[in-house]
Amino acid sequence: MRKSVSRALVAGVITLSLTTPVALTQDSGSFGSSGSSAQDFIAFSSGNPDVSGSSLDGLLSSMSLLGSSQAPLPGALTSSDDAYPFPTDPTIVEAEIVGKQDQGDRAPRLEKWTVASPSMQRNVDVQIMRSVDAGAPAPMLYMLDGIGGNKSSSGWINHGEGPKVFGDQNVTVVMPLGAAASMYSDWLEEDPALGRMMWETFIVEELAPLLEAEEELNFNGHRGIGGLSMGATGAVHLANTNPDFFDAVIGISGCYSTLDPIGQATVSLIVKSRAGDVENMWGPVGSKTWQDHDVVSNPEGLRDMAVYLSAANGVVDEIDREDFADKPFYELLAGTVLERGVLSCTESLDESMRAAGMDHHIVDYKGAGVHNWRNYNEQLQPGWDAVKDALY
Repeated sequence: MRKSVSRALVAGVITLSLTTPVALTQDSGSFGSSGSSAQDFIAFSSGNPDVSGSSLDGLLSSMSLLGSSQAPLPGALTSSDDAYPFPTDPTIVEAEIVGKQDQGDRAPRLEKWTVASPSMQRNVDVQIMRSVDAGAPAPMLYMLDGIGGNKSSSGWINHGEGPKVFGDQNVTVVMPLGAAASMYSDWLEEDPALGRMMWETFIVEELAPLLEAEEELNFNGHRGIGGLSMGATGAVHLANTNPDFFDAVIGISGCYSTLDPIGQATVSLIVKSRAGDVENMWGPVGSKTWQDHDVVSNPEGLRDMAVYLSAANGVVDEIDREDFADKPFYELLAGTVLERGVLSCTESLDESMRAAGMDHHIVDYKGAGVHNWRNYNEQLQPGWDAVKDALY
C-alpha cells in the first residue's frame, strides 16, 4: 500500500467492508448503489495496485449507510462453533500429555495429541506432523491458524499445503487447535464468549517442554514459528518477545502493529468476530499491554533470527474471480481490503526493522492476490525455504 493512502482510511474500509456486508449481497446479477461502488472498487483494484485516497474515499462514501450493528460478518470470518467457551477444570495443575491419536489418513505421519494445560485449565488438542526421518534429530516448527483457530484440524492440513511442503522434510510440525480469535496471546481476563485464553504461556512454557522431552520426536534444540493472518500476527509477536526461544519466524499476510489505525481495526475485528471483548484480552486500547504487542515500534527481538514476511497487494486476478464466483460479493471485497491492509502492515514492519539496522529478513511483496488460502499456500514453500537453514 502506497504512502499516499491514509492508514486511518484503510482501517475504516476494513471495518466497514467486513462488518457490514448486508448491502453488498448480489441480487439477480445486480448490486445496489453500495454494491456497485464495491464492485467498481474491485474492478479498479484488478488493474491497479495503487489505490488512491480518492478511490477509497469514494468507497467509504458509498458505504456510509452500512452502519447497522445487526449486519453479519462474512461467513468465512464467523464461527458457528458453540463449543466456545471451552469448559475449564481448575484441578489441572500439571502440564502433561494425556492422549495421542493417529490421523495418518489425513496427512503423512499426522497425529493429534491432547495436552493438559494448567494455564488454560483444560485439555488442549495439538496436531503433530512427525519428521520424515525418525532417526535424525529434528527441529520443531509451530504453525498457527488464522481467525478460525480450527478446533478439530488445522487449516494447514484442511486447506493448506502443510502436507505437501513438510511431507518429506526433517521437521516436526506442531499445530495448536482451538484458538479462535485469540491472537495467540495471554488474555488479562477470562472472556464470557471465548473463555480462558493463555496461548503464549501454553506454547512456550507448557507445550514446548513436553514435546521436547519426547524421545520419539528427536528434538534437535531449534524452534521456529509461523502463521497466516491472525496466526502470522501471533507468530511474529511470540518470536519477538521470546528471542532466546525461537530461531526463525514466518509471517504470511499478518498485521504487526497494534497501535496504528489498521492494526487496531484488525485486532478489534478478529476478537469481535467471535463476540470477544478486546479489553478482556489486552485492556483499554493503547494500554501497556497493547503497546507490548506492537512489534513495529520495537522489533529488536527479531534481530538475530531468520525472518520471512509476505503479503499480496489485493489485486484480483481471473483465478480469484473464478474462485469467488459462487460466493457473496462482499467476501471478495473483504479479501481485497484485508490484504491491502496487511500489505501496509508488512511494509511498516519491514521499514521499522531496516530503520533499526536490520537487513537480514526476507520480505516477499508477491503482487496480485487477496486474503485467502490460495495466497497463503503460495507463500508457504518460500517461507519454509527462507528460514529452514536456521533450524539445523
